[in-house]
Amino acid sequence: MRRCDVEYFSERVLTEELADAKKLLERALAILDRTGETEPAALTCEAIERLIGAPSPIEQWYLMTGRQPDGSARA
Repeated sequence: MRRCDVEYFSERVLTEELADAKKLLERALAILDRTGETEPAALTCEAIERLIGAPSPIEQWYLMTGRQPDGSARA
């Protein structure tokens, strides 16, 4: 069985205003999850990821499958 090495990214440092926005988005996400609003929840999650500087979902997938963020093979 092959072990998957997960790479973590470091969140960028947010200003106080952006940190407050992140908290509001996280609260909204919790409400959307509780009420089963999957599409708005996914968009809210994407907004949080962009705010903190996370790789896009496709870049995350490439990294989890052992490739570079652009999909090319690792050296």
